Amino acid sequence: MTRFFVFLTATFFLFALSPARAQMQDPILTLPDGQAILNISATERMEIEQDLLVATLSYVVLDRDPRTLQNEINTVMAAALKAAKKVESIKVNTGAYQVYEQHDPRTKEKKWRGSQSLTLKSKKAEDLLELTGKLQDMRLTMNGLSYMLAPETAVKIQDNLMEAALKQLQDRANRAAKAMGKSAAELRDINVQSGGMPYPQPQYARGMAMAESDMAMATPVASAGETTITLTVSARAILKP
Repeated sequence: MTRFFVFLTATFFLFALSPARAQMQDPILTLPDGQAILNISATERMEIEQDLLVATLSYVVLDRDPRTLQNEINTVMAAALKAAKKVESIKVNTGAYQVYEQHDPRTKEKKWRGSQSLTLKSKKAEDLLELTGKLQDMRLTMNGLSYMLAPETAVKIQDNLMEAALKQLQDRANRAAKAMGKSAAELRDINVQSGGMPYPQPQYARGMAMAESDMAMATPVASAGETTITLTVSARAILKP
């Protein structure tokens, strides 16, 4: 459910400036007789359901032979990438490919550890969840699964909030002008500031590849939350006689 809040604050200033003082001020403050300035701001906030599901999986291998290790990673990841690209509703990209040597301090045994990650994004959660289940069955480990607000959705909401805030500012300025017996209110120096949009970040866990098993992997589940978008518009309104 979407909830919408509007907060308005306004501060009114009348300026009677001496010539010397006026030269030190912003030109916009050097007003003709009968005019006044109203500093005004509006903050609008909307909570919207997250619409983009993001999953990160990785394949991790330990082996004494780095060549064997890399060959296994290459084979499994190629199959995973091929499976992912078959689903048109899912965007896929590979992440870091790492191979490094490890030493067991107790046994002094030397082994190699290698890994590569895969990131999936989709607005069709069912497709993504089904695919991640298949990839887990291919022995990839789930490192993160979370919803976020798609960037294009966030931009659209911000534009809507900006339009609403500007209308609120103009309406507020017009009311102030009428209350003071002025004939018009003109907005100047308009500033738009968008509040931080909290994009939920996947929590990555260090995981080892699963052992071979005849048991089929169950499909993972995910439930969308809400993201709060905040936008503030401020301006100076020139109240004219």
